[in-house]
Amino acid sequence: MKILIDTNIILDVLTKLEPFYMDSARIWTLGREAVIQSCISAISVNNFYYILSKLKGVKAAEPLIDQILEDFRIIALTKDILKQARSIAGKDFEDLIQYFSAIHEGCECIITRNKKDFPSVGIKIMTPAEFLKVFVK
Repeated sequence: MKILIDTNIILDVLTKLEPFYMDSARIWTLGREAVIQSCISAISVNNFYYILSKLKGVKAAEPLIDQILEDFRIIALTKDILKQARSIAGKDFEDLIQYFSAIHEGCECIITRNKKDFPSVGIKIMTPAEFLKVFVK
């Protein structure tokens, strides 16, 4: 199963944010173990670097970015994705970029803690806990 993992899920793991850390870490592990195909939007990588360098410093951020690049398939950001994201008013542009990245990549699901930020048609939107309950026995 191919899924897109929202930026907040990866940040939960990198910052060990409770009470979300355990479910988010399990999602990351499923990708590392090739149980699922874990994808992230290219736009997330620069966001990770910016946030991590502010929270932990550049020296700490760089190896974390390298690990992300190793563990996840990066979905290229294209003009078509950006245009589609701009075509929907009233939603967060960054989340729409991720939404259309997932659709272009053929993902079956987006894993996020902010389901309301995504359109509710076209692809399943699930929290880590919902995904684990349904797809992982």
